[in-house]
Amino acid sequence: MRYRERTARRRMGRAARLGVGALALYVAGCSDAAGPSNAAERRRAEPPVVFDQARLTAADEVVRKEIGRGSFPGAALVVGVGGQTVHTSAAGGVGWGDAAEPVDAARTMYDLASLTKAVATTTAVMLLVEDGRMRLDDPVARYVPEFAGGDRSVTIRQLLTHTGGTRAGAVNMNQDASPEAVRRYLITRPLAVRPGKDILYSDVGFVVLWTAAERAAREPLPTYLRRRVWEPLGMRSTRMAAPRGCPQCAPTLSLDGGEPYRGGSYDEVGRALNGLGGNAGLFSTAADLGRFAAMMANGGELDGVRILRRETIDAFLRPQPGAGSFGLGWVTYCREGIVPDHVACKDVYAIGHTGSTGTALWIDPRTRTWMVLLTNRVYLPRRKAEMQEVRREVWEQVTGQ
Repeated sequence: MRYRERTARRRMGRAARLGVGALALYVAGCSDAAGPSNAAERRRAEPPVVFDQARLTAADEVVRKEIGRGSFPGAALVVGVGGQTVHTSAAGGVGWGDAAEPVDAARTMYDLASLTKAVATTTAVMLLVEDGRMRLDDPVARYVPEFAGGDRSVTIRQLLTHTGGTRAGAVNMNQDASPEAVRRYLITRPLAVRPGKDILYSDVGFVVLWTAAERAAREPLPTYLRRRVWEPLGMRSTRMAAPRGCPQCAPTLSLDGGEPYRGGSYDEVGRALNGLGGNAGLFSTAADLGRFAAMMANGGELDGVRILRRETIDAFLRPQPGAGSFGLGWVTYCREGIVPDHVACKDVYAIGHTGSTGTALWIDPRTRTWMVLLTNRVYLPRRKAEMQEVRREVWEQVTGQ
């Protein structure tokens, strides 16, 4: 293996520029961040993953049980290990009743809601940090001078860890104002809690972060992400701001008269910003999102295409000191159960993110097993589902925990 001492020193230098110190989180094995030819050689050398089919069958049964109970009309599940997908399934429909279109893991686009924070906004920041266009400990005001009335104490790192003091959600937001006016209103609001000391999960913080990243990128972030991530990975059904009436999109609301609300954004801030808020607004299929998860679990590379450096992924997924259960734009999930945001896990058994519409992407940092579970549980639910418990039950079947 061509891993030399100078390569290690160069990688640690990159980590130091990220401001994270020595890398500790094991996401994938220690191999060179080589180009496509070496990646192809590694794929030939790696045998296919042998996965316990009984666990996958049990996970599918959990999903079907919840559909039968009325928790959501349908769902798509994709499971993999590292860069390999081992299971894809779909059950139910995009709506209730026999006339509803069946869910298709490769075709049905779901509103990812807050999963946008990790897959879109945080990924853009990861790339910009690698490119030297952003630094984690820069003040937000360097990129967004109007932020919180010119406050210079809050950093990019703090926005990523929900310790930036920004409000949880929109307060007194004028839904009829233009998207530009709404964005200006949100990013100029005074801070709600003490930055660097209090933890408050914040949609507004990610609206600010999206704005900062877009200015650092010097191009619209959907264009940037399409060029740097989605197209190279073959994620052809992934986009920000799916249009209203999108035929592939699973509905999230029922409008007056019973018309399904497809596309747009379920999130009120996302709707006010035409789906370009950064806190929500991303749409994707389970198959597409599975390719993204495989890239992350495989150390930033998939099928010979490198998207991110391994050390960048390690740094961003690691739980952050003083940030409870948060990494940098990602969330840790605890083996001991569901804990408040301000409490750090005693034992991390997944890292990922979820969305209020019933979506999840989780990765086991030890085994590199990953799961994508997409539902539209907010569309005319027949019962109130404890979605976090459902996700945990599916995950524990997948991982055998």
